[in-house]
Amino acid sequence: MELAAGTMVTPTVRLLRPLGEGGMGSLWVAEHLTERKEVAVKFVDTALAEADPKILERFDREARVLATLDSPHVVKLYERGTAPDGTTPFIVMELLHGETLVERLERTGELDLVTMGFVVSQLASAIGYIHERKIIHRDLKAENVFLLGQDEQPLVKLLDFGLAKPPGEPGAKKLTGVGTMIGTAEYMSPEQILSAKDVDESADLWAFAVLVYVSLVAALPFKGDRLPDMFMAIRTSQYTPPSQLRDGLPAGVDAWFSRAFSMDVAQRFPTAAAMNEAWQLAVTQGQPVEDDGTGAPVWVFVAGAVGAVVVIMALLYVLV
Repeated sequence: MELAAGTMVTPTVRLLRPLGEGGMGSLWVAEHLTERKEVAVKFVDTALAEADPKILERFDREARVLATLDSPHVVKLYERGTAPDGTTPFIVMELLHGETLVERLERTGELDLVTMGFVVSQLASAIGYIHERKIIHRDLKAENVFLLGQDEQPLVKLLDFGLAKPPGEPGAKKLTGVGTMIGTAEYMSPEQILSAKDVDESADLWAFAVLVYVSLVAALPFKGDRLPDMFMAIRTSQYTPPSQLRDGLPAGVDAWFSRAFSMDVAQRFPTAAAMNEAWQLAVTQGQPVEDDGTGAPVWVFVAGAVGAVVVIMALLYVLV
């Protein structure tokens, strides 16, 4: 279909201008006459879809999953359909103004700890929200995290649910191509590498920890000259503690990653909320002094501002 400004995609959506091209098709800015706002319209390139049916499957999967979600930290879907030519699928989504996390890191380098606090908290909210609904994202990475605004307190949105596993879906489907795994290699958990069909929420939590690491030091934790080398680093948890890459980090940060990247799933943080709570403690008041044998650091707290003790005790109550 030839797309042009002024085209009425639906009776209420009129194209305004092209926004860019993606791996599956094109993205346009449009006017939603009912919502009275500008929206984004994503179209599938039918030629690409004919050459690779998985493109259409991913597109349809994203639309189906997003239609079930309504969170301030997940990109919003307004509607889906087929263009007037009868063959070009599209989805209408909220139009986001800002940049992806990877674009922010390329522009500014590592995030400061204040911004990190906002990003970690909101990502934890988004991940917890989809996990409560038995949805696994399976492709959490910096490219799929959007920051609205360019200040230290951005609103965070989770994007791209084309690989998401909805509740009740049996096993894994190879949506990324013949002979490849589901997801992005650098963010995969050890379990995801060994068996894509058994991926559960723990895979998202591992990828969440990778996202936090990348945001903190502007580098990936697990590396290798070849894919097998990187997978070996992941499977043996071989990474450089962030304190060796960035000066001035609170003592609890390394302990947080030690637990998040534990080889034993049972020793990791059980939920995104637990990861966020422990992170906020680690970068503010907490200093890990020992391991109590459960894989969770034991914390001591230093004097802080008036009222800090109340906040800390509340967080401890939640963590216990």
